Amino acid sequence: MNKTNQILFSILALCLLGGAIYFTIVWISPIIRKESAMSTKHPVEVNTQSEQSSLLSPDSVDERIAQVENGLVCMSANGQPQWGNTATLAERMRHYQAPGVSIAVIDVYQLAWVKGYGVRAVGKGEPVTAQTLFHAGSVAKSISAAATLTLVEQGRLNLDDDVNHGLVSWRVPENGNTQVEKVTLRRLLSHSAGLKDGLTDRGPDDPMPAYITFGDEVHGVTLQQLLAGMPEDDIEPTRVVNVPGTRYRYTNADYAILELLIEDRLGLPFDDFVQAAVLDRLGLASSSYHQPLPQDLRGRSASEHTLDGKPVAGGRANFPFHAAGSLWTTPGDLAVFMIDLMKAYQGETGHLLSPQMAQQMLSPQIKILNNPLSDAYGLGVELQSTSQGPKVGHTGGTWGSCSVIWFYPQLGKGAVVMINSASGSLLRYEILLSIAAAYGWPLN
Repeated sequence: MNKTNQILFSILALCLLGGAIYFTIVWISPIIRKESAMSTKHPVEVNTQSEQSSLLSPDSVDERIAQVENGLVCMSANGQPQWGNTATLAERMRHYQAPGVSIAVIDVYQLAWVKGYGVRAVGKGEPVTAQTLFHAGSVAKSISAAATLTLVEQGRLNLDDDVNHGLVSWRVPENGNTQVEKVTLRRLLSHSAGLKDGLTDRGPDDPMPAYITFGDEVHGVTLQQLLAGMPEDDIEPTRVVNVPGTRYRYTNADYAILELLIEDRLGLPFDDFVQAAVLDRLGLASSSYHQPLPQDLRGRSASEHTLDGKPVAGGRANFPFHAAGSLWTTPGDLAVFMIDLMKAYQGETGHLLSPQMAQQMLSPQIKILNNPLSDAYGLGVELQSTSQGPKVGHTGGTWGSCSVIWFYPQLGKGAVVMINSASGSLLRYEILLSIAAAYGWPLN
């Protein structure tokens, strides 16, 4: 990390901002790819309504919210903090051309507050509220992983079996790498299966692939077709290019194969499975993996916006690989999931996962080498060590949205940031740093 010694605050602020520098470069610089700051073309309207829990007094909640809203440290286009150059959330939304933002904060295992800012779509006056749904992108992988682990706890799946023993509709192609080690469920969940696919290495300024549909359109392509490869659409076949279990390699194919495995085993769509296994069980009434989005949720969804600030056709881009990134949800719903997982991790029973399984999910499964972004990947989550236990998180990005979850299971603290624009990649981290400063969270 490139540390800075230009911090013009008190000794307490020095410690906090020193951690913020570390967070900024560790979490941000390595992942800035094809995302840029953009000038505004539309106003930002701030929704002043928020939902608060009884954890803190109203005055202290309002004070914390004000700190978050007014304490964003501006970043350069390559993710470097510009210390001494602070701004308000509304100013940074204009700078990044982000129409809408929604934030949830967790404090001591409770939802402290949720608040929406801006509008659901450019050119329309509908405000973002705590009930507005956003496209979570790859944050979906964390919930998909937890749903899968419920099947492991039931004995219906095994983390360490060869997945080809359970796959019916498509099978992982065998080669020299799979002769040494097999692709297992654990390795799919932790991105250590050694896969290379045609579904991952595309950024928000690349053309949208042919398999994307929009709005209420139904997919015309199957997972089996995508995994087998579609040369006419420049989608290469999924194959094992490293010995499974030997290195971290992030792909959407890991979770596409997981999705097929569950559908082949259970005989029902993955969307229906995760709805019953996680969303309904936790009462996440504003969340769905189904695409197109169910009718009762469409009226509360934010429109996605591309890097140039234009709404995505139909308001929503639909992915055919659902476990990897089709979730639409709210920060409040994601916070409920995070709280349930943290409580289980701390040993409480009666949650989605047993304490033992929650601890396994949030434990390192594969090291991430030569990448300061994370120390390791667990089962559906990124991990990084801090002075007060692991920092757990995941990012999500699509052609029209950005999101991030970030939590400390040993402290019961965390945050969710969701933005309805592909241009919000840096903004989500400016917001996280402001939250960390307001709440005094450890960053290293």
